[in-house]
Amino acid sequence: MQTETLSPVSSTAEQLRPVVITVVLAKIAVFALLMTTINYPVLPSLTAGDNLEIAAVR
Repeated sequence: MQTETLSPVSSTAEQLRPVVITVVLAKIAVFALLMTTINYPVLPSLTAGDNLEIAAVR
């Protein structure tokens, strides 16, 4: 009877594939959560009068 032998490299790669996929998906999920919780400051819109005031300050 012939037994089937797997090379150690392929069996290790097959065993680690689900772990790698899980880690990558977890990193993407954490990044997405962080990006949704960051509040970027909203810059006020400038008018012509504001531009004159900024120029006067300089």
